[in-house]
Amino acid sequence: GKRVSELAGKRPLGDFPRLDMYWRINCTEHLLLDVRTDPTKEADSNSAEQQTRKKDNGRLGRQRSVTYSSGVGADVGRRLGAPHMLSKGAADSTLVIRWAGSPDGRLLVGITRQGVYLWTLKPFMQLSSLVYESVDEFGSPVDIVWKDEKEAHYDLRSSAGDSKVVATLFVVLAKGYVFELAVYKRDAAVLEYEFPTQHYFVRGPGEGKGVPALGLAQKRTYRLPGTGAAVCAAAQSTGDGAALVATRVHIHRLSWTGALVSSVAIKDIYDNPLAHISQILCISCTDAEIGIYLFSDGVIRMHKTRQNSSTGSDLKTVLDASTLDAADSTHKYTVMAYTPASRMVAIGTTTGDVLLYSVGAHTPDVASVGRIRFSHDRAAQVSSITWTADGLAMACGYTTGHVCVYSALGYELNTTRLSAQPPADVHQAPVPVSLLWVRGSTRLCVFSECVLAIDGTLARQQADMLPFARAALTTVACEGNTKRVCLFSDDKVFLNFCEFDKSSRNLTGQQQQQQPELLWHVAHIPAEYLAMNWPIRYVAADDDGKSVAVAGAHGVAWYSVEMRRWRMLRSQQQEESITCVGGLLWYRDYLVVACINHACGDSPQLVFFARSRPLDTTSEMHTVALEQPAVCISCHNSILLVLCRNGVLYQYAIFDDMDFIQVGFRRQIGFASVPEIDPMRVRSLQWVPSALFDSQPAFLVHQGTTLLVVEEQQQQQPDSAPLRASVVSDRAELTITSGVNFGNMHSTVWWFGGSQLHACLISLEDFMDGGTRPLLNNGAEQRRRREAICVRPEFFPIAVSADKGMAVGVDQDWVLDDHAVAGLSRLPVRAKLYLHNILDHMLSAANESDQDALLYAACFEHLEFFAHAMEILLHEVLVREMDRATTASKSTTTTNNEDVVILPRVIALLENFPSFYEIVVHCARKTEAAFWPHLFACVGGPERFFRHCLASGRLETATQCLLVLQTLEPSSVNEANILALLSRAVAAKNRPVCLEIMRFLGMAADSDADMKLVLEKLKRKQVVQV
Repeated sequence: GKRVSELAGKRPLGDFPRLDMYWRINCTEHLLLDVRTDPTKEADSNSAEQQTRKKDNGRLGRQRSVTYSSGVGADVGRRLGAPHMLSKGAADSTLVIRWAGSPDGRLLVGITRQGVYLWTLKPFMQLSSLVYESVDEFGSPVDIVWKDEKEAHYDLRSSAGDSKVVATLFVVLAKGYVFELAVYKRDAAVLEYEFPTQHYFVRGPGEGKGVPALGLAQKRTYRLPGTGAAVCAAAQSTGDGAALVATRVHIHRLSWTGALVSSVAIKDIYDNPLAHISQILCISCTDAEIGIYLFSDGVIRMHKTRQNSSTGSDLKTVLDASTLDAADSTHKYTVMAYTPASRMVAIGTTTGDVLLYSVGAHTPDVASVGRIRFSHDRAAQVSSITWTADGLAMACGYTTGHVCVYSALGYELNTTRLSAQPPADVHQAPVPVSLLWVRGSTRLCVFSECVLAIDGTLARQQADMLPFARAALTTVACEGNTKRVCLFSDDKVFLNFCEFDKSSRNLTGQQQQQQPELLWHVAHIPAEYLAMNWPIRYVAADDDGKSVAVAGAHGVAWYSVEMRRWRMLRSQQQEESITCVGGLLWYRDYLVVACINHACGDSPQLVFFARSRPLDTTSEMHTVALEQPAVCISCHNSILLVLCRNGVLYQYAIFDDMDFIQVGFRRQIGFASVPEIDPMRVRSLQWVPSALFDSQPAFLVHQGTTLLVVEEQQQQQPDSAPLRASVVSDRAELTITSGVNFGNMHSTVWWFGGSQLHACLISLEDFMDGGTRPLLNNGAEQRRRREAICVRPEFFPIAVSADKGMAVGVDQDWVLDDHAVAGLSRLPVRAKLYLHNILDHMLSAANESDQDALLYAACFEHLEFFAHAMEILLHEVLVREMDRATTASKSTTTTNNEDVVILPRVIALLENFPSFYEIVVHCARKTEAAFWPHLFACVGGPERFFRHCLASGRLETATQCLLVLQTLEPSSVNEANILALLSRAVAAKNRPVCLEIMRFLGMAADSDADMKLVLEKLKRKQVVQV
């Protein structure tokens, strides 16, 4: 029903959801941007608002001819199939030179040769503009930068009060000037809906409070020191609250109050007077700073400085001035982007490759991570790159019109090919020149340029909005999100229950083609919740897949899959009273929410909502007070772990009985003494399964793309830290802990490294001994054991179905057009069996017994695809050992003693299952005949194997062995075996087997006479009637 009560929203904290995986779900939304030199509606020159602006003319005290536009009545809107940008008048004055999004992803600003324009991204519309009548005195704008705050989350809709400025921008001008602009709040509403009659309507996601009333105002003007050379580079915010502005001869560091902090001569960095800086990245470390400069000739230079110990504040001492990837001269650099969340730099090249580098948090070290190659079209240049808010995914634009979304380590998640919008008079595909993730990171803004003529003299611009679906696992690493595929978009939640062993039964061919779509369960998030609380920040499914909880900007809501109903808080006041910070998860019949309770003085709390009761903050609900807001939470059995912003980990024990729940504090552990841990960069925190967890706790910390184990020191020195961090892997994009017991295996830790899914088995002995031994990187043997378990899926895994022995993910391995509707049929769920990889590892390990592998395999014997998994195991071991033997015979060097022959152990394992004979025969028929002698030598020979099949009544399996017998045994032996098989088939009246035997004899006979002799022998034995 309609909510009557209204409550002014409090400013939410500057936390944004962690995200990683993205898949296209809908067609592209085309945006109409009206950039004009003469605004439709000008503000009155005598208004009090403009008179106030004229009083503040900057430090130079000059009067500027500026036209202000509030955007009211402008020709803006959202249309499908319409031209994206109206370019009226001269191209130089209407084409946008530079786009820049606000740090929180809410606002967009663009500059032309004569003006600055401000848009809101949700809903998309132009809010304000500054148009300069003349640019002769200061020069035309060349770049713009937002003031980057640590918790940039602009309060756009609350009451103005005394302070109306919500953001600050620097506009760099061509003649060496810098304009300081302010984004301020207006008192009047913008674009209110008007209807002839009063009626109820529902606003879209994020549009519940209407369009934010914001405007642009110029505050001050600064002149850069020097001879007034033209500014040619971008301004980049730094960690100390300053901005870098480059001219042709110097790089100036300016504070946001306009004071000049320092200057560096460009010739000291790169001595090429013909090249100028086109882009700047500034990266801060603990006591140093790295400046990465991209020059117009495609060269990148790094300028490292460290903090002056005498002053303690100035960064002056030069450490290094070098070139990235200097040994590779086959390409030039085009664009670069940096993410502080994962501390990675992505650099595009003229060959279409994207180079990835990691930057140290404490030392100014830059290390190469990998290279992403473009493989969709001809050679293309990288034209634009942007990272997501958490640094776990990036979008790259290419000159061929492709927009690719990659994971942080280079796995391609999605590719979209842009097309020019009417009028279609362009010479080539639109080139994405700027990319921007909208707040919530479920939509990507793409700004492109189209060449209208062959000579390239004229161009028009277009803007597109690409919608995506994200994985819930990247927001909360709870057990429910790791068991099944759960995605969410702007207004929907998608659930897939991964029933691969049942979905193929009794389905026609057409139904099997629709199988992925039939398995999806779609839950539409209520519009009244999204209107006020968009975007969705956290999504958590319970262990059974019966309930899914979501949390947006305020409040929470959860969905019952069985009832197909949503439950929300009773009123908007209750929703705005809590802000989920740190995540939410399900513990049995309770929803645990880490939040900020605004009704209790903005105090951080853990709130427990019972599933059986209505969502209500005024009723009796269990709460636990926290000292600091939570960063992430996790629950393992009855152990609840909460990591707060101050670096303190709190452990709680949960006791519940019917409608009663009690949460007891156990202990707190300070991570401040661990320099490798940054609480604000932690993605997930889980316990290392251990029976000694109460006395010797150990934790799995996933930070950026690094997976660490944090444990207490066994023998502490007087000056040593109480905790120690060890790196498990420096290439981890997601981490999954599966606590399902199989045989002697207690649990499994999975992590995806960009191309391979790695696993670490924790046995019952390891569990009783602390659980960290298999994870720690101690010695070559430990590394070999851990690296042996790796699965290479052909998709991005986002869940592990432990009870089925498979990894599950979503795959979009084709190029989508921007107008294509990528619905559920284009979100196919893929699965990869890993059971054979685990068994291969267990049988290869010298300290593992065959009994452990047998107990583990027996837990999956009931699955339909168990025999298929065993075939894969047998085939891979056979091929590996044959290739190893072939290589050893050709090589003159000694063989490696670490290569263990495990085929006999595999055969001994398979003999314990009824499908042993079928597994061996199917594997033989799918391998080369040259491998057969080695395979059947391990089962006692082909004739003995055939006789066992015949004795156990497996006539079909024995029939499939005839080709093996013909190849490996003499003809005299084969005739007797064929006769015995045919006699058994006739006695059993198995007509299909008889026909198959006769067909084999027909193919095996060299001529008709030989076939006649065989038939005569069979007649004399009175087996068949001729």
